[in-house]
Amino acid sequence: MKKIAYGNKRYYHDELNDDFAGTHIKAHKIPNDYRYLHTNIFFKLWSFALYYLIATPVLIFLGCFTMGVRVYGRKNLLKIKTGAITFANHCHSADSTNMAAFICRPRRMYIISNPDAVSIPFVGHLTVALGALPLPSELKGYENFLVALETLLKRKKIIAIYPEAHIWPYYTGIRNFSATSFVYAARFNVPAVPVVSTFRKPKGLFKDYRRPRIDIHVGTPIYPDPKLTNKENAKIMRDQTYAFMKRYADAPDNVALYDYQKQ
Repeated sequence: MKKIAYGNKRYYHDELNDDFAGTHIKAHKIPNDYRYLHTNIFFKLWSFALYYLIATPVLIFLGCFTMGVRVYGRKNLLKIKTGAITFANHCHSADSTNMAAFICRPRRMYIISNPDAVSIPFVGHLTVALGALPLPSELKGYENFLVALETLLKRKKIIAIYPEAHIWPYYTGIRNFSATSFVYAARFNVPAVPVVSTFRKPKGLFKDYRRPRIDIHVGTPIYPDPKLTNKENAKIMRDQTYAFMKRYADAPDNVALYDYQKQ
């Protein structure tokens, strides 16, 4: 059965690099000594209050009533006693906020992001306080970046990665992605948790609402095999994550808002 598409057509050239976010943000250069971990007590108090007392309740309300978010398999993440890294498709501007508010709570989530996430005046300070971890602009900055990841995972935090990299709003397919980012899970010996968002047709009070509602599916954690190399583990994690995503994305009831066509 063909997926329902009741929106406009969108054309793309390169599924790995095309971006439909429409933000056009001029990204700042991330210095090699960028401060990923803050020790200032006032920043930590502000970050805690912003994350748990302001952002989380607001995002839960907005997610429930404006996007109709439903989560399946959340127990798969809750049962993990160590740090973990989630890998999800990137098909909505609220992917990260929904992940933090609906899936990871009460644990703190940090998001590996592009530098543009921290480049907007004032807003960039908020995203940092909420857990954005911008990728280094130069190779020299990765040592500092990796130390931050290892520290957070040892503190049993959740780190979110979107291996597709770019946002394609309401896209119902799964774009191809490499195993590169899965090396983090293998290197730091933490599970990779596959997550996929799909869309359902509005019903009930929202039956005339044009935008599809969001379903988020959380898979079972994929643990690295100590007998294999980091590269081999990353490849296995990537393939199992991709298969999990495809299983739900290819379901006939995954409703499309836009018809994406390659040009």
